[in-house]
Amino acid sequence: MTATSAPSRSLRKLRLSAFDRMVALIVVLLVAGIGLTILLGDRVGVTVERAAPLGEARSTSRVVIQFSEVMQRDTVAERLSLVALHPDAPADVMALTPDDLGDSVTGSITWNGRAMIFQPDTALQPGGRYGVFLQPGAQADTGRAVLAEYRFAFTVRRPRVAYLAPASGSPFNIWIADPTDPESAQQVTFSPAGIFDFGVSPDGTKIAFSERNTNTGTADIKLLDLETGGLEQLTNCADSDCTTPVWRPDGQIIAYQRVDFNTGLNVPISPTRTWLIDLSTTPATTRPLFDDSQILGYGLQWSADGSKATLYDSGTQSILLYDLNEGSIALVSSNYGNSGALSPDGTKLVFTTVLFEPGTTRNVLQIADFSSEAFSDLSHVDELVDDDAAVWSPDGSLLAVARRYTDDRYTRGRQIYLMDPATGDVQPLVVDPRYANGFFSFDPSGQQLVIQRFPELTEDGTPNNAGVPEIWTVSLASGILRQIKIDGFHPRWVP
Repeated sequence: MTATSAPSRSLRKLRLSAFDRMVALIVVLLVAGIGLTILLGDRVGVTVERAAPLGEARSTSRVVIQFSEVMQRDTVAERLSLVALHPDAPADVMALTPDDLGDSVTGSITWNGRAMIFQPDTALQPGGRYGVFLQPGAQADTGRAVLAEYRFAFTVRRPRVAYLAPASGSPFNIWIADPTDPESAQQVTFSPAGIFDFGVSPDGTKIAFSERNTNTGTADIKLLDLETGGLEQLTNCADSDCTTPVWRPDGQIIAYQRVDFNTGLNVPISPTRTWLIDLSTTPATTRPLFDDSQILGYGLQWSADGSKATLYDSGTQSILLYDLNEGSIALVSSNYGNSGALSPDGTKLVFTTVLFEPGTTRNVLQIADFSSEAFSDLSHVDELVDDDAAVWSPDGSLLAVARRYTDDRYTRGRQIYLMDPATGDVQPLVVDPRYANGFFSFDPSGQQLVIQRFPELTEDGTPNNAGVPEIWTVSLASGILRQIKIDGFHPRWVP
């Protein structure tokens, strides 16, 4: 009896409940699924979680692709291309064929975690359409791959112009207009105290501006987000004037000028120093550009890569070229009082020198080549010219120069000429004896200038006592002038 009953008890112990059978079935299915995946391979692979820009972009926009996994970066770079599309290319990006593709755009790649950021070497063409193509095969650190081609397209919108208005009254506020439709101008700040000056971010999404406090007499730097309308105060200049924001080309740093009033310290007002706002921290932090408080300077300009900057030091009557990577400073003697024009690659500086001649003075342009440590004249000094300012084109191939001839070609105000920086030879761009031209800059593509102009003379050639500043643009290709605003000043491009 005992021998026959023991096996029966063991069989009863192995009998499975309904729950046990369900769990066992799930385990079997999971094992089968894993086996099938191994047999057939990964059919999903690494995916793209986010891509930008989509639809519309700016001429300075970067291409961003964020992956679902951390990638082997070289495998992405060798499979990525940004290509200009022909005007008649189909709207459906998936329908694009090789015949629809134009030239590829060169650029550099950086990474922020799983996000790849492609920065074009030159500005994208306004009105142009571009396609982004990522070929399959890019590998993640896990060994998984992007299994299918990923592509998207966008159109580059035309740049707008920001300016302060009204020039003839107060308070000054920032307006933005489409140069092709000046009547579309919109006011974007509503300061009761008024805006002192401003700078537009390299990507065109934000404006940093200095606003004066009428109660304290001080000024602070604030940040306006043009896409959300958000407003943020970046400095706390309780006993200082903080003005003149200048964006570093990567958009992470803003330089500004600071003058400390030293109230209650029984010392004079401090000279102008340059400070930096670091936007990569939360909240943004500020610090002096130089650790040594004895190094002064104002009118900062950045090189295109942000590694160099120029300032003017009135104490030494010199332009300082500051290499931020090396921490070195080079001096260029100048008696004019501004920081000149630093070339985009940071290797050359065009600056103004005052010539003292019997009974008169005039200004000429010189160029310093830091690579060869050579100085030469740009203005042909044997010509009777008075050159006030110069601005480099984005690619460094041209200079726009404010010039006035002092011979029989004399005009009351300076006109705009295009100069070859290698030879000093010029071609007229904007010449109208009625107007004085100044405060001008290239758009990011280098195709046009925005200019602050003043009507010195009336139509009949008499002095214009009722004149107010005006904002104009001019096309380098056609020479066509377009008036944007009467009674506006301090124009800036918004990419």
